[in-house]
Amino acid sequence: MQRILFTFLSAGLLIMLCAGASLAEEKRGEAIPDKPAVVPDRSVAVSVVHSGEDNIGSKLASDLKSALNINSLFKLTEDDKPKLRLLLKTVSEFPSRPAVGSAYSLVWVFSKSADSLEYLLVHETGVVDAEGIPGLVAHILERTDGLSVKYSYLFEK
Repeated sequence: MQRILFTFLSAGLLIMLCAGASLAEEKRGEAIPDKPAVVPDRSVAVSVVHSGEDNIGSKLASDLKSALNINSLFKLTEDDKPKLRLLLKTVSEFPSRPAVGSAYSLVWVFSKSADSLEYLLVHETGVVDAEGIPGLVAHILERTDGLSVKYSYLFEK
C-alpha cells in the first residue's frame, strides 16, 4: 500500500515539475515591464509626550523616540498636523528603590491639529524594569502601527 502511494505521489510531483518547466519556457519569450509600481507612503506622523522623573521611565521614553525616529512606518514630528500622540507617564515602582522598576501609563490619541479636540484611541498600563525596555518598545511600535492602520481614515483629508 505504501509503495503504491509513493508511486502516485512521485508521478504527481513529476507532472507538476514538467508543467512548471513548460510554463517557465513560455514566459521567457515575454518582455518584463521595466516600470516599478508606485508604493503608497504608509508612514504616519507620531509624537511622544513624556512626563515623569524616574530614570527607567526616561530611558523608556528616549528609546521609544529613537525607535520611532528610525522606523520607516513612522515620522517622529512635533509639527501641527494630523498625527498620533503617545502620552507616556512614568513613576518609580518603589520610590525608596528607583532602580527596581517603573510603572507606566501610555495613552494613544489622535490629534487633527493643536486647536482641535484630541480623540482617545486606546490606553495601556504596566510595569517595566531596565531589561524589559527593548521588548516594551517593540510592543509599543507594533501596537502603534496597528492603530495607525485601524484608524487610517482619520488621516484622510
